[in-house]
Amino acid sequence: MSEFIQFNPVQVSDNIPENTSDLASICNELAALDLLATYSETSVTGSNGNVSKRNGTNVTITATQLPSKENLEPADFVTIEKCTQLDAYYHGSKLPSSECLMHWHLYESFPETEAIIHVHESNELLYSDLSQKRWDELKIAETEQNAQGSTIEVGITAAETFTKGFLYVVLKDHRPEWDLQRTGAVIMGKSLEEAHKRTATIHKALKK
Repeated sequence: MSEFIQFNPVQVSDNIPENTSDLASICNELAALDLLATYSETSVTGSNGNVSKRNGTNVTITATQLPSKENLEPADFVTIEKCTQLDAYYHGSKLPSSECLMHWHLYESFPETEAIIHVHESNELLYSDLSQKRWDELKIAETEQNAQGSTIEVGITAAETFTKGFLYVVLKDHRPEWDLQRTGAVIMGKSLEEAHKRTATIHKALKK
């Protein structure tokens, strides 16, 4: 069992997802922006964030504890068939993302959503005085509740903030002890392209 996962992963089959090239391409682009950074100078194996898309009644998402999210292969993704508050039923050869419960809850809460991107942005960039003055303009907001990760509660608190009309939700205190200089954020889209464009546009706007 991965040290990242705080739910019960139930493997339905070892079938590897099909049609993952678009997800892999988006991961490459986000990694190039340092939004899916590899854990460096630490004994922990993994990389920040996760990316998913709706696949009929299922969800295709990155697997957990990938050393890097660049040049991913189909086997680096899993298909989520169903989630409960404590269980994730999946198809694939690797364990599902530690945040699959969050993704599942957001898809259930927002039926129009077809893709979700979870990145970890630099605290220096995200919380600078200049950046925070632009939060309203860029439709950024932070969750009211702490959102440490790997539970369905992260999805619940993120959904509460999205319902207020924000496009980019910062997860309060969502940062692992081995990467305290970055904080998690969630972006949704009616397509994978929309979610990616929104993520990249806001990242670049914060750097101006």
